[in-house]
Amino acid sequence: MARVLRTEETFETRLDEAEAALRKTFGGKPAGFEVALARAGRRLPRRARKAGREVLAAQQLAGHPQLRLQVDWARVHRALDRVIDGAKSVDMKDRRKGWVIGAAASLAFNLLLFFTLVVLFARWRGWI
Repeated sequence: MARVLRTEETFETRLDEAEAALRKTFGGKPAGFEVALARAGRRLPRRARKAGREVLAAQQLAGHPQLRLQVDWARVHRALDRVIDGAKSVDMKDRRKGWVIGAAASLAFNLLLFFTLVVLFARWRGWI
């Protein structure tokens, strides 16, 4: 298998891949990688968020002709791999289901507590 050179030439295409993975998982139509990363926020695993910050820093350095020489492209591409893997590891359907179950459980507990307090108040006042 031929080794793929991971240089600045492939950086933009890999950045588009990462943005597409974030868009697919977290939805929306972000205007760029930075916006897609911000939209994912804390729903993205910690390592992927950290890797995303590394990619953003490299993206800023890559915009300047002389500072571009400071970028370690192998490290940037490993960070992009972590962002893509992190976005693919998030199951939004399962997170939504968990949120609904949590909200229903909270509502059930609050109703149970309310009716218990009503019964205790009714006994205290002698209505029951």
